Amino acid sequence: MLWLAYVVWNRSAIATVCVCLSALLGDYVVAIEALSQDLRAVADNATHGIIGLLTWYIVTNKVTNMSVASRFWEIMGCGLIASGIDLDHFAAAKSFKIEAARQLSARPLLHCTSLVMAGCSFILLLTHVLCWPYLQRVAWILTAAVLSHHLRDATRRGFWLYPFGSSPPVPYVGYILGCMLLPHVLPFLVCYTEITESTPSRNMVMTL
Repeated sequence: MLWLAYVVWNRSAIATVCVCLSALLGDYVVAIEALSQDLRAVADNATHGIIGLLTWYIVTNKVTNMSVASRFWEIMGCGLIASGIDLDHFAAAKSFKIEAARQLSARPLLHCTSLVMAGCSFILLLTHVLCWPYLQRVAWILTAAVLSHHLRDATRRGFWLYPFGSSPPVPYVGYILGCMLLPHVLPFLVCYTEITESTPSRNMVMTL
């Protein structure tokens, strides 16, 4: 059992370092002015996806009652959602052109942290009312994807907390530390809110 805990912790530690390196490298590439704006936008979006993917990888590393297939699809799903959030730029711009999506005067709907988190909270409440454990997992995957994405964006314009406005921009060090800490906080919340098909439960097996 101690050996299993060591292996899980070691994998999580390596993945946490990868989150940090992905954020630093992605930001470095995005800042290269010699690259075209379109290429920098693609790199920025890919960085969101990689951080989201690694975030849920760490979460699933701490949850030992999952099949390999379930872990794979959840990890990939979180990465795709973290990347796909930026599609609302195109919806708001009413154009498929990256240039139009980058020139919006205001942030689009999916970048409103308070609104999206309220939606995730409603889904969690619904899972306990209907006793749908799979929907609970979806809610936390969405939460991981959104928070990792918004945290990275918050270094420029802060968190959009409608109807209160926006928070001050997050310091760069705070953003890096936040991205590294997020996947280690989420497993406790997933465990606390877990339900079974029949009755609420908090007995998820988790390796610390």
